[in-house]
Amino acid sequence: MKKITLILTVAVILLSCTGKKGNEYKIAGVIKGSDVAVVYLQKMDSTGWVTKDSAVVKNGEFEFKGKVDSPDRWNIVLKGKEMMFPFFLENSDIKMIVHSDSAGLIDVNGSANQDVFKKYIVKNDSIQRLIGSLEPLYTRADSLKDTATMKKLDDQFNSFDNGIKKLIINLAKSNPSSPVGPWLIMRNSYRFEYPELDSLMHGFDTTLNHSFFYQAIAKRVGVLKRVQIGQPAIDFTMNDTTGHPVSLSSLKGRILLVDFWASWCGPCRAENPNVVKAYAGFHNKGFDVLGVSFDRKKDKWEKAIKDDKLIWNHVSDLQYWGNAAGKLYGISSIPANILLDKDQKIIGRNLRGETLIAKLTELLGAPESKPIKHLKK
Repeated sequence: MKKITLILTVAVILLSCTGKKGNEYKIAGVIKGSDVAVVYLQKMDSTGWVTKDSAVVKNGEFEFKGKVDSPDRWNIVLKGKEMMFPFFLENSDIKMIVHSDSAGLIDVNGSANQDVFKKYIVKNDSIQRLIGSLEPLYTRADSLKDTATMKKLDDQFNSFDNGIKKLIINLAKSNPSSPVGPWLIMRNSYRFEYPELDSLMHGFDTTLNHSFFYQAIAKRVGVLKRVQIGQPAIDFTMNDTTGHPVSLSSLKGRILLVDFWASWCGPCRAENPNVVKAYAGFHNKGFDVLGVSFDRKKDKWEKAIKDDKLIWNHVSDLQYWGNAAGKLYGISSIPANILLDKDQKIIGRNLRGETLIAKLTELLGAPESKPIKHLKK
């Protein structure tokens, strides 16, 4: 009995000495390279980054104390500076050094979740260096019109890029109670479709329910669930280039590709000839396109339509990534598209190039080879 009591006493002493975990957080910070007088502690919510606390800097040092319901991604902000210093906050004793002369560089110790993130960064940086090594090779191959080498480099890039996705998935599954997983997944949401995202979300510990980024995943899962293949399309109305409102439902009765794109999006512009080809081959057989632009500048949007010969209906609210239709359909990267049947039920997603042609051939028969005569708006 005495032995057990002694072991418990030693454990309590060790815990109190290390101060690693507890019911509150204590941040002891040092600022390098600046004589800033005040620092702020910020947390993300639905309105953006919100200041939760502030501290006066004395002799280059500051301190925060408080409690969080669950660990999450927070920011240190220096008064009068435009830089943000993100880190993972939890109820523990945290020591940090903020390097104000280096954008975003912060050294954090005492946060187990920050340690998880550090390990991810090391592995991710290794993959990014491999990806970076391909860029000059691709540029040279492109200048020489060496399509075989370009294809090989594309395959290598996709392999490395998939490696980043696997890294994120493995981290999330190995650390189900860490907010690093939800944060990384939301930062890379374009990589995940509904089934995978839903599975990952349900794998997280319930202690993360308060995390903004966990809640963001749950919201995105709800959006993507509503726009899966087999679901009815969600109607929306948006103005065309002349300011005339066009509703999605007004185009019912034809196979319809809702094409999300923008004039500033290089991959979108590269995909446009494929959509033009699909339109020319299948329009007279019952196929149509509705272009939904993520542009901000009306003149650039209209110029891209003309330059790329996109002679179908086009709409935009000129809200960039805030495009209302894009939000309805959970579009987090472009180019993206949704294929609807004549009753506007979703029958395809993100069909590009020959994959789109094959799907339309399945639905409407072989494409026409003769040009369309009414290609003017």
